[in-house]
Order: sequence, then structure tokens, then C-alpha cells
Amino acid sequence: MLFRNRKINVLAFTIFVAAAAFALWRALLPDDGGMGLIPWDKAKHFIVFYVLTALAITALPASRFWRIGLVLLAFGGMIEVLQAFVGRDAAWGDVLADACGIGALFGPIILRDLTARPSPAPDQAVKLEVQLP
Repeated sequence: MLFRNRKINVLAFTIFVAAAAFALWRALLPDDGGMGLIPWDKAKHFIVFYVLTALAITALPASRFWRIGLVLLAFGGMIEVLQAFVGRDAAWGDVLADACGIGALFGPIILRDLTARPSPAPDQAVKLEVQLP
């Protein structure tokens, strides 16, 4: 089995791959002229890559954040290159919006890890003694 020796959440990985394939398919369709629920293209990129990042870190819990972010950013760049071949506008501002979506999810997680203090071991716990007069 492909996932036997790796720490991969298979269900989340399947959902991630399906979501990434759907995002690629939608990105290569003819331009809809800003129609839809979210008319601003950069917001669409931000939201899609925020969700893809959340799915990726759920699917690959043992992977390093920078690797997931780099792969997703490369995916966003690949989408822009492919859009140039199908008659869509390839804009590097879209890759920046992708990076912002990735960073918006990783930023708070990294900040939490940097500011969290490890709790002391039970044998090293501080003992408080109160002396009554």
C-alpha cells in the first residue's frame, strides 16, 4: 500500500488531491469575467490556497510547513504558466495572493509554536510553600 509507512491521513489526502484538481480545472476554464460568488480574482486565489493549505497540513501532519508551502506555491505558479497557454491572463499578482493565503494559515501556527512555553516536568514543578504567622 502506498501510504503504509508514512504518516498520512488518507481521507484528508484524498480530499486535498480532489480540491487541488478542481482548482486546476477551474483555473484552466475560459474566464468567466468575474462572475460568481466572489468577483475579485485575488480573493479567490487567497481563499483557494488557504483551504488547500489547511487540507495539506491535515493530510500530511508529519511534513514540515515550509515544504507544504513551497509545493503549494509552485502549484500556484504552475497554474499561472498553464493559464498563459489556454488564453487566460497569467498574472504573478495571483501567485502573490496564493502566497498570502498560504501564509495566512501558517502565520498563526508558527507564532503559536514560537510563543508557547513548554510546561515543566512533574519532578521539576515549582513548589509553593506558604508560612502562616
